[in-house]
Amino acid sequence: MKRKLQLSGIFIVLLVVFIIGLKGTFDGYYGFYYENKSYQKPMPYRISENITQSLPISIFTSYTGFDTGYGFYAPNVASDFVLNFELKDNNGKILEEKSLPYFKSKESRVRYTTVFNMFLDKLSDKNQYDKKYYQYLDIIIQQIAQNVMKENPKATDVTTRLYLFDYPTIVDFKKGKRTENFILVDEFKH
Repeated sequence: MKRKLQLSGIFIVLLVVFIIGLKGTFDGYYGFYYENKSYQKPMPYRISENITQSLPISIFTSYTGFDTGYGFYAPNVASDFVLNFELKDNNGKILEEKSLPYFKSKESRVRYTTVFNMFLDKLSDKNQYDKKYYQYLDIIIQQIAQNVMKENPKATDVTTRLYLFDYPTIVDFKKGKRTENFILVDEFKH
């Protein structure tokens, strides 16, 4: 009897975790693709939402931390890098500076930011990787810069800078330093 009770408890906890994960998946999907649109929630979404919003489940999940989602614990490495593009005309006059190319869809922006994970290799020991790999990373940056330059027909030159965020330490933050610095990792002129 005691073993069945333990197995039932484990099953219920796993079921709650599954339902919360299902609801989180629906929230992520509909929040991303239908952010400013109205839509009819499918039945599994409504059921998972009703279960997670019920009083006993919501109390359980808030006290145990199950309602925070597992993405809370994952580092967001991609946001630590910034590419800055400085577009110039024939006379060397700066036409514009931008940090993001133009995207037609949200998926494109998400895919673009995931490329920054590769740039972590530029900070590692250069003996660890083949020289051709660093050339490959440089080619990726140059291709992005060429596409950004195509967005402005008056531009004849683009300077691309890869920066790394340098957030203030906790000690600096307590001293009043609230702004981050940018550390130049690499620069390309096209």
